[in-house]
Amino acid sequence: MTEQLPIVIILGPLLAATVAAFAAWIHPKASHPLVVTGLVASFAAALKLVFVVAEKGAQKYWLGGWGAKPEHGVVGIQITVDHLNTLLLAAVSGIALLTALYAKRLVNTELPGRQRYFYALFALLITGLLGIGITGDIFNLYVFMEIAALSSYALIAYGKGRAYMAAFNYLIMGTMGACLYLLGVGFVFIKTGTLNIDNISAALPALGQGQALFVGFVLILLGAWAKMAFFPFHGWLPNAYTHAPTASAVVLAPLATKVAVYTMLRVMVTVYSIDYILHSPGIQSVVLGLSSIAIVVGSFFSLTQTNLKMIACYVVLSEIGYMVGGAWLANEPGLTGAVYHVVADAAMTSALFMAVGCIVYRLGQAQLDDLRGVFFKMPVTMAAFVVTMAALIGVPPTCGFFSKWYLIQGAAQSGVWHFVAALLLSSLVKAIILFRIVEIGYNRVPHPSVDGNPAIPRNEAPLSMLIPTVAMALGLIALGLATSPLVNTIIAKALPATLAP
Repeated sequence: MTEQLPIVIILGPLLAATVAAFAAWIHPKASHPLVVTGLVASFAAALKLVFVVAEKGAQKYWLGGWGAKPEHGVVGIQITVDHLNTLLLAAVSGIALLTALYAKRLVNTELPGRQRYFYALFALLITGLLGIGITGDIFNLYVFMEIAALSSYALIAYGKGRAYMAAFNYLIMGTMGACLYLLGVGFVFIKTGTLNIDNISAALPALGQGQALFVGFVLILLGAWAKMAFFPFHGWLPNAYTHAPTASAVVLAPLATKVAVYTMLRVMVTVYSIDYILHSPGIQSVVLGLSSIAIVVGSFFSLTQTNLKMIACYVVLSEIGYMVGGAWLANEPGLTGAVYHVVADAAMTSALFMAVGCIVYRLGQAQLDDLRGVFFKMPVTMAAFVVTMAALIGVPPTCGFFSKWYLIQGAAQSGVWHFVAALLLSSLVKAIILFRIVEIGYNRVPHPSVDGNPAIPRNEAPLSMLIPTVAMALGLIALGLATSPLVNTIIAKALPATLAP
């Protein structure tokens, strides 16, 4: 039974999306439970595979069994669950499941009469993201990338007002990124004659530092950077996630960019190699410089915003710089921090957008000036918000502390002090944002505990939203406490053996 688990990860949301689309015509209310059921199956399979991979190593699955026949060579489609992607697959499917449960009230409120196909698009998006994470073929990675992208455009366009233009801008940048990625794949295929990741990895050392392979590498990177909104390709993201329906932003913000970062990591670590990167002409220092700029720019703009959604979006941009920079440090602590931060930041961003969604649901606004008294009106939501911001700042024992510890250690080991400075500045800015929100939400109203001041009635978000939000916030602490076993049993085995400790 274990050997069938990899395909269940994809089939769960794919079948759910298909059935939910048809159910939308017959019985629209059935779409949500169908999607939840598919995500439960996907998450159960992904979680089981975390333990299987930790114990037995990588699990490979060939669709149709073609790969098992030597005479067919690499005709078959391979999917792989290994130490590099198993945590990501569990994170994507788990966060998607919690978000599906969380989003129902938001969808009914924000999209009345238009929620017919929302859940089918939701499940199709998760299918694409999980496919990117699990495929063992660089062309099929492109196929899943486009499945996720097309679903994203539609989910963003579900919004009102500027959502249409934001979705259009995302479509333009996403299409450019996909074209660059596919062009890079063409260069790789011309030189190696295969699209299978394992076979490409085996063939590249004999081909050396050829110009065509280097061009293919750069094009694939540019495509991934456009998809993840890495500086200077970041312009589409803040408007897209701010003007999208809150339910769409809650699933897109934590997952879409992290899967794009994983694509970059897979190409760097498996398709090419860390040695190839270290011997590439000057590209490492350029990317590290861009990463520091991305962190500083995202942090600066998050500090200047007056809208909670927009603040969260710029926080996402700065966090992308963390992961890209950690990967390009190309040493053991840097790559460990990058791989760990992909999972940690997916959880942190999910908790952040869930808390913001709860606030928007109850207050109807996301402007900072509208948060007066919110700590008294929504104490549980704001407690989850504070825990999430503490994780983003890097307060122990949350997962944000440990990922930043590895990233700073890697940067210090390589002498990349501008990256260290950018990380510390980013944490300082996030602390300022938290104190600013506390000051508005707690201090700008008469305190109800003082005699003579009126009581402020509590008005929490519905339990269907509040429970996933609190669970995700508590998960940040649990993930931090589990850092050592996760790093030692899974992440350490995903890194190349030749890395300098």
